Amino acid sequence: MSVMTGTGLLAERPGATAPRLQPILTSEQRRVLDEWSTGVDPCDLIGLTTLFRHGRAVPSSRIAFRCGREVLTYGELFDMLDRGEPPSRSGETSSAGVISQLAAMRNAIGDAAVPLGARGLLLGLDALAVAVADRRCVAADRKLRRFDPALRPRDVRLIALPWGDPQVAADLLAAVAHGATVVMPTVAQRGDAAALGELIATHAATQVISDAGLPLRLAATDGVRLDSVQRWDLAGTVWAETLPELVRSVSPDAVSTFAYRSPAYLGAVARGPLVSGGWVRPVPGAKVLVLDAARRPVLPGVAGDVYVGGRVLADGFADGADEERFVADPFEPQGRLYRTGDRARWVQGGRLVVEGRQS
Repeated sequence: MSVMTGTGLLAERPGATAPRLQPILTSEQRRVLDEWSTGVDPCDLIGLTTLFRHGRAVPSSRIAFRCGREVLTYGELFDMLDRGEPPSRSGETSSAGVISQLAAMRNAIGDAAVPLGARGLLLGLDALAVAVADRRCVAADRKLRRFDPALRPRDVRLIALPWGDPQVAADLLAAVAHGATVVMPTVAQRGDAAALGELIATHAATQVISDAGLPLRLAATDGVRLDSVQRWDLAGTVWAETLPELVRSVSPDAVSTFAYRSPAYLGAVARGPLVSGGWVRPVPGAKVLVLDAARRPVLPGVAGDVYVGGRVLADGFADGADEERFVADPFEPQGRLYRTGDRARWVQGGRLVVEGRQS
């Protein structure tokens, strides 16, 4: 006989497995879960094969990649891909490293997970397509400017993230598919704000992808001004209150956003403008839940633990790390979540304010 308890319906016989039951929620909790916690469905999804085909159509003489003294054209890049250059060493910022990362995505077959980054973030082809679609949308989000077609600035994207960051792979493919030039600083340049500022200015970078602390470090150098930058794409967990003003002082006409990221999700989980209050919203395809100790949605204004899920949540890590952080989604059959160790709260209008890392 079945028995109804405060938590749900138990199995009829000893030893049987009880079905996963959703917690009973108040109307306010249900609104947070249904309306605030999940991004819209991704759009403009393009398969990886088509993205590589777009890159192959770029004029072969155009520069695809710069790092230190290394320069790689689109023709050279695809020649190396076609020849099957040997994989680079882990953490190597070089043309060989670019080929290795692009080859791993191009050669993925079927449902096989692709390991990305230093930790080997495991992602399927569908997840990669969603992640690259987000990166392409971010790159296109700039202020409308009227240019003489003959004087239109080149699309130059400076990626100041560590080479072992898995997002680098998604940004590389998004740039190649659009015919952009990627500039990667050397390890020494990435640790030197003045050198980074000079690198951005020298190559007239139009988009900068970095941690949220870079504009603060740049502003601390003497009178740095980077007018070529049309898009600041900053990432992290939290950011300083002075960040919006500092970005405006460095690049007055740039569009600037902050992306909340998690180690188990490729790219941004949530994103928002650089405005007072530091709020973000889930990006297309992503899910962000703020739960209490019993894994129930907290009410607006109440801080809770951040769990992330969605289309670009990794299958895991190649080294098996953090397995205990991947848990079942109590609100979606067969769904999975990752416990980030961050704390956050929802505020009016479905805005998420991340308060910092707890564990």
